[in-house]
Amino acid sequence: MAALAGSAAVAVAQESARVLVVDVGPGASGRIVQQAAGRPHRLIEPDSSWFILRRGQQESTTLLVLGRSAAIEGNVDGDVIVVGGDLFVRPAAHIAGRAVAIGGGVYPSALAVITLGTESFRDNTFTITRTAHAWELRYLSLREQPSPPLLFPGIYGLRMPTYDRSNGMSIPFGPTFSFADGQGELDGTVTYRSDLGKIDPLVKGSLQLTRRLRAQARLGRATLTNDAWIWSDFVNSLSVLAFGEDTRNYYRADLAELTAYRAWEWSNAVLEPLVGARFERAWSVGPAPGEASHPWTLWGNDDALDVRRPNPSISAGQIASALAGARLEWASGGVKVAGQSTAEHALSAPAPNDRAFTQITTDAQASFLTFGDQEYGLDVHWVTTPSGVPPAQRFAYLGGAGTLQFNDLLSMGGDELLLIDQRYAYPLLNVRLGFLGSPTLLLRHRLGSAGVGKLPQFEQIVGVGVMLVFSRLELQIDPATGDTHLSYGFSFSR
Repeated sequence: MAALAGSAAVAVAQESARVLVVDVGPGASGRIVQQAAGRPHRLIEPDSSWFILRRGQQESTTLLVLGRSAAIEGNVDGDVIVVGGDLFVRPAAHIAGRAVAIGGGVYPSALAVITLGTESFRDNTFTITRTAHAWELRYLSLREQPSPPLLFPGIYGLRMPTYDRSNGMSIPFGPTFSFADGQGELDGTVTYRSDLGKIDPLVKGSLQLTRRLRAQARLGRATLTNDAWIWSDFVNSLSVLAFGEDTRNYYRADLAELTAYRAWEWSNAVLEPLVGARFERAWSVGPAPGEASHPWTLWGNDDALDVRRPNPSISAGQIASALAGARLEWASGGVKVAGQSTAEHALSAPAPNDRAFTQITTDAQASFLTFGDQEYGLDVHWVTTPSGVPPAQRFAYLGGAGTLQFNDLLSMGGDELLLIDQRYAYPLLNVRLGFLGSPTLLLRHRLGSAGVGKLPQFEQIVGVGVMLVFSRLELQIDPATGDTHLSYGFSFSR
């Protein structure tokens, strides 16, 4: 009885203990812990021994391990986050979320499944202090030696390639130079673009002036787009390569940009305003209307809306702009809000407009738990032009995969755009499909419009689907017409 009472007391203590990130520090590690602590999780308190989840054991929520190393042999329906130790993921283990080690490393087995990948933060950790009400964490840098002056990121300087209908294969290569004891970095690349036959030089620089003050710069030539928010480079490249479906419009430009950021940090929020300047000299890029040549794709070679779809023509010329904006992240009690807004005030624009304009681009995300592990999520992408008329290279587009499925791909565009994407996720934690993990039911609603000068009538879709590890199957319905569309894609893409 005494042993049972002792075990019950320990269980009650673990349930009542909470984690408070007093100093989140720079970078992502503190916010990863903070977000995990604000959602349902199992807390593993500091100890001199390892925490081990044995084979066959099932954990139905995120594991947050403090002040000790951990070994995972069983199944976890969430993240595994270790602070102040190493994380070993052994054969046959299954982690439905991320494997994260802060102040240590993640060492996965090739025979284990980690759905959302691994992250190791070896340059920092957190001091862990027990108070009467919580475990308090404070950022601590572990960096003792500056970065080597010359690095070759990727595979000996060869970076991740991308693929699209304008450039074909874009293959970046180049070294990274470190200076100011690792606080500054110059990243120089040359990118070969196979379909254009061009080599684009680009230099990116960053300098951490203080812990909360930093500067960034870009100088070079690139193929630019305003539609990268729809899908990531990886998803868009795979879509073009397999199906010839490119969810972006492109133009070419020489550019120079300098921005400065100043962060304000609190225990559950970070606010980072920015100011800067940008110069751009732009021109149009193919495919042009009627152009027959195009990059190779597995399917979609003959559809005019796929790989042969023309890019809208832009107003060639120069734009000199001032930039201002801010980034916000806030998390508390299972509620997460993040957003970034940037205003561009152009002092001049190319003909035929040839006058100043102001444009604001905003991305915002919010999510919160409703009942148990059920979650509501909201994504908003908003482009508005409160003054002046911008050139076509500042237009943004909607339609097709990733936005409004029942409209032609990027058929809606202009200097005004709004897309609201709502979803409700219902994980079936009591159902397991082997290495595929637990399925999640998904309800979705999208509402969007884009036009020149104003937002025309909104289009909308509703959908119901199921997600399994990396994949998502969704039945989408157009409420106005009753049309349906069955789509299949990655669970982590829009």
